[in-house]
Amino acid sequence: MSNIFLLPASLDKKQRFAAFWEYLLENVPHIGQELVDFLVQRSGKAGSKFIRATSHPSIAADAQPDLLLECQDFDIICDHRLDSEMGQHSLETFLDLARSQTKLTYVVIISNSYCLIDQNLLERDEVRRHYLMPIDDNNASMPCFCWQDIYTIVAQSRERLAHEFAEYMHFMDMQPWQHSTWGELFINPNMAKDFCKEWLPTINYFQNLGVSSKLTGYSALEIMNPLPWLQLLYIYTARSVSHNDLQAVSPYLVATIWIKGNEFEKARAFHGIFDQLVVPQNPQIEVDVRASLADGLWMIKSGNRPKLAATYYTSLDRVVSNDRPQMQANLLAFTKTVFDHAQGI
Repeated sequence: MSNIFLLPASLDKKQRFAAFWEYLLENVPHIGQELVDFLVQRSGKAGSKFIRATSHPSIAADAQPDLLLECQDFDIICDHRLDSEMGQHSLETFLDLARSQTKLTYVVIISNSYCLIDQNLLERDEVRRHYLMPIDDNNASMPCFCWQDIYTIVAQSRERLAHEFAEYMHFMDMQPWQHSTWGELFINPNMAKDFCKEWLPTINYFQNLGVSSKLTGYSALEIMNPLPWLQLLYIYTARSVSHNDLQAVSPYLVATIWIKGNEFEKARAFHGIFDQLVVPQNPQIEVDVRASLADGLWMIKSGNRPKLAATYYTSLDRVVSNDRPQMQANLLAFTKTVFDHAQGI
């Protein structure tokens, strides 16, 4: 690989992680072997000797994987998902790339949370031949691999470089969530369904105000048109977020304010917002308020599409509880705090 100390400043978070990951596997090759063994054994495939790792390999003009694991008997194309969920298109692109190689090539997705992948796609024979996914009892409901499992492999190494890389992975919110009840929320869809049930008091609260809301996505809540200028209040859970100046720590409960596209005066009121709130009903729940990363740039754009004006963050650890009534009360209190604050701007 190129000199790790001369990486260009223009690299984004995903590109930089891939370069650092390659550097670790190159200098601590036993982790590379353990990684390959883990991926193929969990997928029911035969193992092979690990040779090298290459970040952003130039193996196709129209598709560049984050990492290529070269082995004696096969290669593995790795697609890293750090923040966003997986789209079907990119998976099919890498599967086409794998099928076109003369050497047996697999595709693997490693994600920070559950990926929504078309089940019909996964059941195709050619996909089963080239796509690696867990088939054993450990997280078998996941259609991809989890960074938290890879974190465990790295953290168990005694090498100093591996120890420091594990700290970096912790900074990237890749460590397992150590909650006795909700620890598998981001990797177990059945647990996500249980989490969604805890939104019921919040849904009822807004229904009594004449406001519609619904469950959506993995464990999220949409509150539609709660105010004349507010088109959507969207609340969801996240392992990692884009802002890096928060008091809140991973994992997060996040609320986003989507203003109607023609409400320019209200949008200006949110411009540059930077605040911290305390939930009155539970002072242990502190909320960071940040302007959209695009901030006021979208105000010059035409069109009436809703625009993201502000995002509210809190530590999910402070909200969830083994006591379900308390957890429901916390979710409602967080939502009311966000709603009241936005309404007062």
